[in-house]
Amino acid sequence: MATSAEYKLGQYAYPRGWFAVANASDVTRSPYNAHYFGQDVVLFRGESGKVVMLSAYCPHMGTHLGKSRNSHVVTSGMLLEGDCIRCPFHGWRFGPDGRCNEIPYFDGPIPAAARVQSWPTEERYGIVFCWNDPEAQAPDFGLPEMPEWDDPSYVRWEGLIHLADLPCHPIEIFDNNSDYAHLIYTHGGAIRSYENEVDGNYYWQRESMVGAQDGEGEHMGRGIPLSTINRYHGPGLNNARFLEARGVQLIAATPIDDGSTRLWQCAMLGRPPGASDEGAREAWRLFNNSMVKGLGYDDGEIWANKRAAINVMQLPTDGPFWQARLWYSQFFNPRAMADSILKRVQGIHHVRGVAPFAQPDTRVRLHS
Repeated sequence: MATSAEYKLGQYAYPRGWFAVANASDVTRSPYNAHYFGQDVVLFRGESGKVVMLSAYCPHMGTHLGKSRNSHVVTSGMLLEGDCIRCPFHGWRFGPDGRCNEIPYFDGPIPAAARVQSWPTEERYGIVFCWNDPEAQAPDFGLPEMPEWDDPSYVRWEGLIHLADLPCHPIEIFDNNSDYAHLIYTHGGAIRSYENEVDGNYYWQRESMVGAQDGEGEHMGRGIPLSTINRYHGPGLNNARFLEARGVQLIAATPIDDGSTRLWQCAMLGRPPGASDEGAREAWRLFNNSMVKGLGYDDGEIWANKRAAINVMQLPTDGPFWQARLWYSQFFNPRAMADSILKRVQGIHHVRGVAPFAQPDTRVRLHS
């Protein structure tokens, strides 16, 4: 486990960006307890329907807001009130902005320090996302846009699949998006074209390959052309589209502590031509299982057992690791530094000896 400081990423241990924190179905009118960004947090669904995410410990005497079951505050139904939560020890009430707005046995001014950290949240695609920002500013970029979610010709995912809690910094997961060579030797593909692009808050990977010929068990796309366009939306979310397959994947990497990561994925698939509902669901299952295998088993096994790559011995035929990491570092520094960081790496990056990405003929379907 290595920290952000050891990677020399910047001033902050945890970056600015959108991060997945729960499946929406798991956040109800009962507290959902988790641990992200180095601290315990509690999520709950307010009476308005809005998801609230707060740091978990009351500033009064350190009580966890979401773990009591026997307190009168809990058993009497007082714990959640509107969009607020009460401390189960003394009944202090905290609003969705994290400020204490009532101390029931005290009629004086509420201390300014009586507050907990609050994260902006957004619920989309059946997932709860939070905005983390060391400077506590409003989001400066949005969540991935996925029109396929509302397209009836697509089979939706059923929720985020928790693949692993990994003993590595999320930068090691992000490295995959600039790692041309691992596509051959980890996943067994034959690369036809490849490129990366630094684009402000976004980092692209575009590649075309022929799927692996070997391997055991279910595998989607063996021996078939596969073209993929990935885009990192800040440091925490990677939205990938598999063009011939009409597949969509979301990869989410959320810091647990400084140097450990929760990894999720979920996938959608366009209905194969002429497929019944059952056939479309089976095609989605095969596609989703292939995504789980590639990310969770192939890559995940390596991430779980490697030492930290503090310094990459970058070769010109590896992929643009240092350029990608420099892009990534903008989120660990004040926003005012972003432009100066981006000027050093903005634009398209190629791998020596590899053809630039060429848009495929997507009439060649994975299911045909």
